[in-house]
Amino acid sequence: MENETMSGKKAVEDAKEKKDLIDFLKEHKKSIVIGATTLCTLVTGVFILKNRKNIINATGVKEIIDKSMEIYEDVVPVLPETIEASIDSDVPKKIINVREHLRNLPNNYNASQSKIDLAAQYGITLAEHQTWVNSYPKTVA
Repeated sequence: MENETMSGKKAVEDAKEKKDLIDFLKEHKKSIVIGATTLCTLVTGVFILKNRKNIINATGVKEIIDKSMEIYEDVVPVLPETIEASIDSDVPKKIINVREHLRNLPNNYNASQSKIDLAAQYGITLAEHQTWVNSYPKTVA
């Protein structure tokens, strides 16, 4: 009977310890997660630092670095002769005279009073957003 009582007390004590442990884990869940994450990060960092040469050789990063480090001496080949411009600068220019005419203006733009008076002298009434353009010479190729 004493054995049964002792085993019962032991079971009760084990249950209390288990309950205390579960309560402790629930209370400190955030701290435990942060600590475990930090520990894993440190272990991974140390592993990478100790094995960085093997990692670089395995991933082929060294080959890429070596290729990008090549020095090119003759990047642009020097041309033996200069190339002459194929555009003729002596194109015959022709001057034409543009006659006076009406011109439509963009929205919110109106003709000046002098242009309205000039158009009236020619017998033309300007509409809204129109102006009168005088004749002028224009050079064309």
